[in-house]
Amino acid sequence: MASKKRILLGKIATAHGVKGLVKLHVYAEDKTLLKRPLYTQESGARTLALTLKNSLGKYWLAAIDGVTERTHAEALRGTELWIDRDALPTLDTSEIYYEDMIGLAVAEENGTTVGTVIGVDDFGAGPLLDIEPTGGGENFYLPFADQYVLKTDLDSGTLIATIPDGLR
Repeated sequence: MASKKRILLGKIATAHGVKGLVKLHVYAEDKTLLKRPLYTQESGARTLALTLKNSLGKYWLAAIDGVTERTHAEALRGTELWIDRDALPTLDTSEIYYEDMIGLAVAEENGTTVGTVIGVDDFGAGPLLDIEPTGGGENFYLPFADQYVLKTDLDSGTLIATIPDGLR
């Protein structure tokens, strides 16, 4: 049986205090997703159950079932937290999960394919599509904004975009 696709929700950044609490760096906006079964690998069966305590700036403080000492929490530092893709809420038609854009062919309005989305990064100024150009060359970033991304079609596997001069 094929394993379900999983989405990376965040990771354990560090231990906090002496009672086994951890700081989480969470990538999802919907923190309620952390109440669902979380896997420690993209594939595999090991899960962690979390109880969110409060927000610490860009981090969340959480308790992990069975972890009651700082040394146990420290051993989990860097552990990634994954969720089954099927557990994510259904979005309305104007929204898309970044993960779903990976692998889309990027084409200009005239139909010329310019590359493939290989990742989505956000360095603080908004999401950027990491595009691997067709035919080789250096990857380039395209801002994920209405003025550049005109249409995404998951059914056909394409993203129609306006690529500014000098970007690629």
